[in-house]
Amino acid sequence: MKTSIKKIVSVACVLSIMGAVAACGKDKEPTETSFADITPTPIPVETTTTPTTTLTVYSGPLPSNDLAVTWAETTFDPVVMYAAVSEGEFLRVRKGPSTEYDIVGTLTRNQQVQVVAVTDSSWYKTSDGFYISSSFLSNEPL
Repeated sequence: MKTSIKKIVSVACVLSIMGAVAACGKDKEPTETSFADITPTPIPVETTTTPTTTLTVYSGPLPSNDLAVTWAETTFDPVVMYAAVSEGEFLRVRKGPSTEYDIVGTLTRNQQVQVVAVTDSSWYKTSDGFYISSSFLSNEPL
């Protein structure tokens, strides 16, 4: 018996809610809304920018190196060597045989360069008169 009363009460509640909802909409005429009637609400968007760096890729021949040689070099017949850097990395070509000298360009992975001398500090001199660390050149492409 208790279950029957609960069902009757539940049905009565649902019917009264449906009647109330139906009554709310009877007094109003339906209206059409167009997109022109809608005022857009700006949504704040946080954007970030990544700074970009443009590197000059060494493609030789470059203008003459105006730096006076003040270190010891051993010259040899020109030899082709390859930039031994990871994919997406750049090898810096410098005015002198140290990281303290200005960068004049860069080499990409396996890019060829012709070397003509080696310094006492293990930097190769290119045929254009610039320098690359021997740590990042190889005799064969990677």
